[in-house]
Amino acid sequence: MNWNITPNKQPWYGFTEDQIFGEIMSDPEICKYILRIIAPEAKIKHIYPPNKQREVKDPGYRKQKDVRLDVLVEDEKHNLYDLEVQTSDKGDLGWRMRYYASKIDQRYTLPVGKTYRDLRKVTIIFICTFDPQKKGKVRYEYESFEKVDKSDQLNDGIKKIIINTKGKQDGIGPELAALVNLANNKQVHLNRIFDKIQKKIVDINNDPKRRDEIMDYETKLLEREQDGKEEGIRQGIQKLIAALRDFGATNAQILKRLEQDYGDQFTKKELKDFMKQA
Repeated sequence: MNWNITPNKQPWYGFTEDQIFGEIMSDPEICKYILRIIAPEAKIKHIYPPNKQREVKDPGYRKQKDVRLDVLVEDEKHNLYDLEVQTSDKGDLGWRMRYYASKIDQRYTLPVGKTYRDLRKVTIIFICTFDPQKKGKVRYEYESFEKVDKSDQLNDGIKKIIINTKGKQDGIGPELAALVNLANNKQVHLNRIFDKIQKKIVDINNDPKRRDEIMDYETKLLEREQDGKEEGIRQGIQKLIAALRDFGATNAQILKRLEQDYGDQFTKKELKDFMKQA
């Protein structure tokens, strides 16, 4: 099995590619094993079939941001585990984890007629190909504690775990080290389950149809991200125009400012159209 990525070969889709990750983690045996590595204290005995790429949205609030969960898992105690892969550091991981947890609570954890004590426990897990906390650790775990007395736990049922695949592996167990190496596209020789995972990865990479599906998926994600950025820029322009008008700027002054800030992205005609729409 060749796990190396070289300029002269097709890109290698490894464990941290969304479609690969979802496919592998939809196998209950693999998913339970990976969960036990990441959250051993949970002592998971059984999981229900994992749900991959589960979209969580509220039709009643269309302006609210929707989320698509990579893998959502329920154990025998009905606790929920959200496993995500994050390959780009946007500086918002903590906020992202908070929002994912809120969406899961909204959809899954408290049926009508139940009390707050019936809330399910939720663990948000992000496997990151970067170190969001910049401390070099492989595994970070966060819960709610009193600021001064750490023995005073809030018991809100929410836990957040970050696996940093670029962290120092000193002092971590062989299974967690193997998971980190797998995420870094390194071959792992540990046990039957890791062999099974790697065979799945190789099989998908050797299947032209699956590779095309992954490439199409990644292209759509990139287009969606670009569309979102452009929409954000347009909103920023509208806000700038409104602010300049509040300060009494003339149309000529506003247009000059827009050309300075956005002239490399939009034509003069487009900027004038923004002014008409504002």
